[in-house]
Amino acid sequence: MSEPPNTHTTLQHYPWVVLRFACTRCRVYSNVRLAVLAERFGATQTVGRLIEMFQRNCPHRPQKRNGRVVLSDTPCGGYCPDLGSTRPPDLPPSLAGLTLIEGGKADMLPSEPAPVERRRRIGGEDE
Repeated sequence: MSEPPNTHTTLQHYPWVVLRFACTRCRVYSNVRLAVLAERFGATQTVGRLIEMFQRNCPHRPQKRNGRVVLSDTPCGGYCPDLGSTRPPDLPPSLAGLTLIEGGKADMLPSEPAPVERRRRIGGEDE
């Protein structure tokens, strides 16, 4: 795969079997198989258009069907979490491989705890 999918990707060029939708406002999510979407909406439908259709069912959408504005300060947070990612959404973690973390042995925390500084009493005996 040369580039990750974006909102202009059609269903026939979408690289994975599952298309996931989610909303940051109302916690609604949906995992839909690509074949079901292609049968229902056609293979030439774009992912961006499907996100718009998903946002229509959100209670935080900017407008109702009759055109009245509802909760204009909190618009729908519907999105597709897999857009821009090169990793398939249904890849098991055991097949993902290891990730390299920047840093080295010098960045590690010490194995022994730091010495505790004892508190001294003020105004008592002279030392």
